[in-house]
Amino acid sequence: MIDVTLEFVPAHYLHSSGNFNVFDPQTGILMSGGIGAAMDVDDVPKFVDDFESHIPRMKLFHQRWMPSNEAKRDWVERVRKLNVKMICPQRGRIFKDDNVERFLNWCDALEVGLTGQKLRA
Repeated sequence: MIDVTLEFVPAHYLHSSGNFNVFDPQTGILMSGGIGAAMDVDDVPKFVDDFESHIPRMKLFHQRWMPSNEAKRDWVERVRKLNVKMICPQRGRIFKDDNVERFLNWCDALEVGLTGQKLRA
């Protein structure tokens, strides 16, 4: 018998109202759903290798579908308390090693939702 413990991390309004992420503390893997998702082509590396060049693939999706800066910052605060080694979104590449912290910093600073800005494609 395999003993597995999973933690459910509230991610409400990111991007659905009742959203939760799933964290495996044994492996350090956070299944983040839409958080960290990117619009990418099909044949890409599995992991984010150049964070800065990956930002344009994520930015508009997060600004459009994450309606609350408060909810986003609450999620970042919760995730920082976990020992996350990889963030695995449902679409796009996986964040690991230093890119976990880079993503959390980027996500925390990104203005999302109704900020009075026009979103452009």
